[in-house]
Amino acid sequence: MLARISRPARSAGLAVCLAAAGLATARAAEPAPATPRAGLPDLATEVAFPNLTFDRPVAFAYPDDGSKLLFVNEQHQGKVWSFPDDRQTGDKQLFLQLPDEMNGGNEEGLLGLAFHPKYKENGQFFVYYSAKDAAPHPRRSVVSRFRVSKDDPRKADPKSEERIWVSADDPYENHNGGHIAFGPDGFLYITLGDSGAANDPLTTGQNPGDWFGSILRVDVDRPADGKAYGIPADNPALRDPTRFKGWAPEVYAIGLRNVWKFSFDRANGTLWAGDVGQNIWEMVHIIANGGNYGWSLWEANHPFRESSRKQKADPASKLSRPIAEYKHDVGVSITGGFVYRGKRLPQLDGVYVYGDYQTGRIWGLRERDGKAVEGPKELIQVPKAPGKPLNIASFGEDAEGELYILAFDGKIHWLARRQ
Repeated sequence: MLARISRPARSAGLAVCLAAAGLATARAAEPAPATPRAGLPDLATEVAFPNLTFDRPVAFAYPDDGSKLLFVNEQHQGKVWSFPDDRQTGDKQLFLQLPDEMNGGNEEGLLGLAFHPKYKENGQFFVYYSAKDAAPHPRRSVVSRFRVSKDDPRKADPKSEERIWVSADDPYENHNGGHIAFGPDGFLYITLGDSGAANDPLTTGQNPGDWFGSILRVDVDRPADGKAYGIPADNPALRDPTRFKGWAPEVYAIGLRNVWKFSFDRANGTLWAGDVGQNIWEMVHIIANGGNYGWSLWEANHPFRESSRKQKADPASKLSRPIAEYKHDVGVSITGGFVYRGKRLPQLDGVYVYGDYQTGRIWGLRERDGKAVEGPKELIQVPKAPGKPLNIASFGEDAEGELYILAFDGKIHWLARRQ
């Protein structure tokens, strides 16, 4: 994601359908049509909460507790803020200040936020951050559980932290993934990039035995085997240990360079991901249980020569192609979005909306059976110079399915009808 701000050697990046039990249900996708089809709307962006401003907002979430509160992470401040879902609100309150020091690289920081599906009962929420631990572990990613204060629903208890998952040591500051979310199955999904630098130097893309370059899935409610989490019974390594021999138990899907934001379609559970490319292509995937999305043998639909000599495809799964891709002549760092299920823009219903960090472009597509049947189409007109495009760091949705855009102008935007 954010490493495209300063992209040495064009190397760094930002950086899914819950398939039923098995890759047989994975939907192999063809490249998206080059020419947009009719039916997708022409839109604009506007500031959704004009009285609120944030410092590098990178994550947006809400608890399903009827409070109508929304929450935003500030990447490098280590802060989570809460505010009411009210267009004119100025009621921004600090919910959590991370108690420990973080690494502060361009793609590091407080990257992910997810509220437990039973937050109303247990007060649990989870964050993903770049831990700066003591030697010999100076750089690791962490998912921690916190609890809300017993005295104030707008305050977290910073002393309640429990580390649930800790990555292996990471030699690079980029490609941290960092998004977390609970799926419709109640399990926690975690995305972790390919460790960083360029050209997959640790050859993690086709190595299912490590966690890098993967989406993980864990059960935070049923710890087992001495860990702070359990493994869902239909994760690949448990579901079919012969076929998925060598897969780490936590791994749900592999072959991903750096997923910068994924989301579940609230209507059908489909899991979508925006995956940051390397030199030429950015990609959108629909992720299946046990899927392999090709990195670093492929970059989107195109062979990636630099790594093809270093590794072979993991044999457990057929390589799946993205449902959409775009070239670096229109954008250079994808930010994954959501399938729109709100009420404000009925013409957008069922459209997967995603954007590009560097150019501020926003696209939409409709899919059927793993193929784009409308779009991708650019939904807004990108401002020409001297106007500045939005640096789109994240998308989010509220309890009603309305879609928001977090940008590095410090504002939260949303899509609106073009005047």
